[in-house]
Amino acid sequence: MWSQKVKNVPKAFNAIVTSPTTIHIKNTLDLPTEKGHFQGVQVMESHGRKKLLVSGSSLHRSYILQVNMESQETDTLITLMEDPFRHAGGIQVSNGYLAVGIEDNFNKTRAKACIYNYRNGNLYKSLPDVTIDRTGIAERPTAGATGLLARDEGYLMVVANWDSRIWDFYAVEPENGKYRLLQSFDAPNDWASYQSINLIMDEKDIYAIGFYQEMKTGHADLIHVSSVDHFELQMEKIGTKLFNCTNGVDFSGAAGLEVEHGEKLNIWATQKNASEDIAVNIFSQL
Repeated sequence: MWSQKVKNVPKAFNAIVTSPTTIHIKNTLDLPTEKGHFQGVQVMESHGRKKLLVSGSSLHRSYILQVNMESQETDTLITLMEDPFRHAGGIQVSNGYLAVGIEDNFNKTRAKACIYNYRNGNLYKSLPDVTIDRTGIAERPTAGATGLLARDEGYLMVVANWDSRIWDFYAVEPENGKYRLLQSFDAPNDWASYQSINLIMDEKDIYAIGFYQEMKTGHADLIHVSSVDHFELQMEKIGTKLFNCTNGVDFSGAAGLEVEHGEKLNIWATQKNASEDIAVNIFSQL
């Protein structure tokens, strides 16, 4: 099953409507909110039921909030790590795995890019199947946005650092915990500070979608990453769409893509801060 594959990515991207359907999630959990906010959002299926995963940061811990989409209520709060790894950034789900970067957002000198298997329960146990330890000078080794894409052999993972200035691409084999750095990319000065980055592909090419917010408008940039057959970075921005967020939804909080039934591209986004009522916007492909 390809979680992020459509027939033609640019065509699907262009066909996404810019006004959303809005749903409201009843939050019954005590979420950590001090000095943090929601960071990324993804849809997954567990035992045939659709779940929403929302990553978050706080003063003392990073976490994943799981939402039951049938009841439209929060059902599980998963602590990923505690101080100093208190900041879980943008996330992506692909074929049973969740990629998330968890960083020390105070010193900005260390982070862990992690992949969790949610089908065997490792996500709920907070046990990463892959951990890429990143250390260095301030801001360079952070991991504020991650993307994950299943391929014929293994997975492609992207980890973007502070304000997404540098993108590191890895070949990852989560079944055996292996990874290797493929290439790195320095973003041009005029590229946005993407809060979430997700990967998607079609028959010929691999793309990234970067999400950010300006005023009350959500933005998504479509970026051509590489051909499918031979991985070599192209990193050409080929399209931008603006989205009319409602009910306080904010792309500078949690935003992410979903490929529904292997053909329809949707974008999900939430409000930035936790509350008893959590608004979610869904922008769907026509």
